[in-house]
Amino acid sequence: MIRLGATLVSEGAVEGYEFSTLKYKGFRVHDIKVVGPIDLKTRIPLYHETLRHSVPPYFFCIVDNAAGFDNDFTYDDIQVLDRILTDHGITRFYGATITMDDGYTKLVKLAQTNMDGIGMAGEVIEVMNRASAEAFISQKIDAAARGGPL
Repeated sequence: MIRLGATLVSEGAVEGYEFSTLKYKGFRVHDIKVVGPIDLKTRIPLYHETLRHSVPPYFFCIVDNAAGFDNDFTYDDIQVLDRILTDHGITRFYGATITMDDGYTKLVKLAQTNMDGIGMAGEVIEVMNRASAEAFISQKIDAAARGGPL
């Protein structure tokens, strides 16, 4: 779906992640694969790398953690990450995480709660497969391209 109609902008790796940034329908999508345990220390470099190729105010991403690597994030960590985004002009964040981890629901709720609290538009979801993640992101990009509500 997204990969078929996209142009590669950048790719790379940081501790715990491999990523590529794609241009899709005029927007940037970060396709991120988790390759090891992750926490705030590993996520900050990922944000800095992907933000170099983002076009504010949007940040679209798919995070593939189907392999089930440990996620260690607190509400305070999420606040730090959201501050990094807003410092780079991101005011609309749409992310889909591919995971089989039942505990991830709590992390999604914390992230959404913080986004709502700081006035960042967007939505984060967890899905069980790539097709669902791409469908979600594609739908949000289509709405952004039309200038309508996401």
